[in-house]
Amino acid sequence: MKLKILGKITHRILKLNFNIMFNIPGEGISPRPPPSAPLSMCRQGSEILSLLSIFIHLFLHYCHPHFVPPQVMSAGRSADGREVQIPLQQVAPSMATPLSVVPPIPPPSHRPVNPWPPNDPNSSQGVPAGFLPLHGGFRDHFIETPEAKYCCEACRLVLCQPRQTECGHRFCQSCINDILSHSNPVCPADMEPLFKDKIFRDVCCHREIMALKVFCRSEANGCQEQMSLQQIPDHLNVCPFFEVPCPLGKCKERMMRKEIPDHLNWKCKHRETGCEFCLTKMPLTDLQKHKETVCPAFPVSCPNHCSFSSLPRSELSNHQHDCPKAQVTCQFHRYGCTFKGLNQEMRQHESTFAAEHLRMMANRNSTLEKKVEDVKGELLERYKVLPALNSRLSELENQNDELREKNRQMEQKLATMQKLMSSHSEKLLEVELELRSLRLLREEVENLRGTLDNVWTRLNALEQGGRGGTGSTHTLASLETQLKRQDDMLSVHEIRLADMDLRFQVLETASYNGTLIWKIRDYKRRKQEAVAAKTLSLYSQPFYTGYFGYKMCARVYLNGDGMGKGTHLSLFFVVMRGEYDALLPWPFKQKVSISELAVDMDRVGPCL
Repeated sequence: MKLKILGKITHRILKLNFNIMFNIPGEGISPRPPPSAPLSMCRQGSEILSLLSIFIHLFLHYCHPHFVPPQVMSAGRSADGREVQIPLQQVAPSMATPLSVVPPIPPPSHRPVNPWPPNDPNSSQGVPAGFLPLHGGFRDHFIETPEAKYCCEACRLVLCQPRQTECGHRFCQSCINDILSHSNPVCPADMEPLFKDKIFRDVCCHREIMALKVFCRSEANGCQEQMSLQQIPDHLNVCPFFEVPCPLGKCKERMMRKEIPDHLNWKCKHRETGCEFCLTKMPLTDLQKHKETVCPAFPVSCPNHCSFSSLPRSELSNHQHDCPKAQVTCQFHRYGCTFKGLNQEMRQHESTFAAEHLRMMANRNSTLEKKVEDVKGELLERYKVLPALNSRLSELENQNDELREKNRQMEQKLATMQKLMSSHSEKLLEVELELRSLRLLREEVENLRGTLDNVWTRLNALEQGGRGGTGSTHTLASLETQLKRQDDMLSVHEIRLADMDLRFQVLETASYNGTLIWKIRDYKRRKQEAVAAKTLSLYSQPFYTGYFGYKMCARVYLNGDGMGKGTHLSLFFVVMRGEYDALLPWPFKQKVSISELAVDMDRVGPCL
């Protein structure tokens, strides 16, 4: 403790000597005009003094580990001549003590924790809610009338978050935003054009405005406090005359802060209170409903108007069972007794009609026994029918399985038929195109035939004219040349027509699902030609495994081939050159099945 006091005394003595040396006002020294020495000299002296003080504190801290040095401050003057104390870390950062040796210096008490304005020009961090006006400038009651330079050029109020334009005029942030929202904005003071990127925050003006003295905003309620505009938020947090809402969320009333205790104790409709009967805590608004409906200790009267005029609600249900004036029903009412009366009358009724009650119970018992016998008979009949129902259920399950299997097969067939229909539709489209081209060729052939007939007619006429001596040999030669050309064209068209007929027949019989059904017509004649070695083999029409699949056909030797010649029929499977062979895998590895279908008078079926 002595070391701590010694450190403070040493610091004060050194500071006093330094103030005298450099003419800095201090305790017991009257201020006088500063000499013409440069300000840097004072700053250097202040840094030397602070450094000396730090060394003394470090020495004391080394001698006594629990010694806490006082905050090192640098003295100086403000713009208005007042003495100010500034932490050494802000004046000479290079002279500050490392954090590992000396604890961090807390901010001065007169400086707010969240200084305004913030670094972000578009942020309101650090400003309490309700401190800044929603629009325009401050409307507070200032002790002295603010100078014109502190007033907005638009709303004429004291500037709030001041912004300065390129022409030197100042506006509130909300006011300048309204002006910039118009097309071609101009300054209302001098009608100069405004540009958003040339408008900046006036931090100096903001600090000066925050230092202006104002009355408390609760002046109308009786508060006489005076403070700077910057201290308004802190004061309003503790001002007893400031209007605040009730702390209870459901209550919407507002009152002065000093009236809150009285309001919570006596006036608030939502204040917490206790039921005087069951001592349960609840809001005052729910107390009456609690008493009238659910309070277990609330006194209630018997609904039968007996001698018990007041008893707790929780005991009412038990009392109604024993109440002498309660209307009760005879306990044998389920057996047919219809008597109703008071508890005393009920006891007399039970003793008087005991025999009648026994008779009712016996009748009811006999009725129940008869019903039991009927139910037993029905159960026996049901048990007899149960095996037949089980067998029928098994049959239905089997039928259901068969139907499911048939349904699955039908779905597969339907899918196959849909695929065939799609392939046949494509095939039909091709056939229609071929028929259309065939019709065009036939029309051309008919036109050529008509032209040829005309040529023959003219040729005959010329021949007859030549015989009569009126023809020309030259004309006859040209007509013969033209006739020969027409014959050649007709031959070409006939060949094309035959080719189109052949392609049409192939398309009609072509199959694209990998299945070929080949019917050999006029078998007897073809067999004789094979025996006579005129036509040894026959080729079927081509068929395909798919629309873009392998191209195949069948070749048959009706009189046999090789070892079976003359005794058997030889049938071969042939893979032909197709248009899409480059897209297919080779060699050919598909499974091939060949069957012979012979049709006799007595049977129809395959024979392999």
